[in-house]
Amino acid sequence: MENVVKEKQTLKKVLNIAFYVVLAIVFIYAMFALFSKKDDNLFSFLGITSLAVQSDSMKPEFEEGDLIFIRRNFDPADLEVDDVITYKTFEITDQGIVEYYNTHRIIETPNPDEDRYYFRTAGDNTPGIDPVPVDPEDIIGRWTGRSWSNFGGFVDGITTFLKSSLGFFLLIVIPALAFLIYEVFRFVKIYSDYNLKKQTVDRVKMQEDALEEAKKQLKKESEPNEDDNK
Repeated sequence: MENVVKEKQTLKKVLNIAFYVVLAIVFIYAMFALFSKKDDNLFSFLGITSLAVQSDSMKPEFEEGDLIFIRRNFDPADLEVDDVITYKTFEITDQGIVEYYNTHRIIETPNPDEDRYYFRTAGDNTPGIDPVPVDPEDIIGRWTGRSWSNFGGFVDGITTFLKSSLGFFLLIVIPALAFLIYEVFRFVKIYSDYNLKKQTVDRVKMQEDALEEAKKQLKKESEPNEDDNK
């Protein structure tokens, strides 16, 4: 009997821990959705966006597989040579023009005397200057100088999975539904136990009332009758 009680207590603790884990995931997901802003197919949280590095063009600053952080709130006029920026660029392939994000270092800022206002960039680990100049409107953000080594692929995979319908269904819908069912069963059990206790209390009270009434009746019958004393 004692082992059964311990097993029930352990199961209850495990379920409670699982519940709070799911609750934390839902809370983080909700806060991310509430405070994040989606622009250019990128999610920003309080003005900061994380990106997974796809090549070694900026090695040794960061390399393929790293996770970098860029600040979205910036003024292109404040950008200087040696700043690292993320911008939209394109590549002509057999399938057509492919747009993508690139993060390289500024090597030349716009010249006010020129008709074309653009930046020139290059990768620290690439020969020569990037062939396509960068229009200020295509700049997504400025690198904050922070990166997490070998964390980009993991975060990229998790983020992609969470944003997918399957990920949302498996990590949010199913756990939430399971705990909703659990709470319903728990409520039914508590309500059933309450009714059982209430019925027990009512039955005991009825017995006590009946016993008290019987005592009063017995006492009344045992008292001397005034008519008998006359």
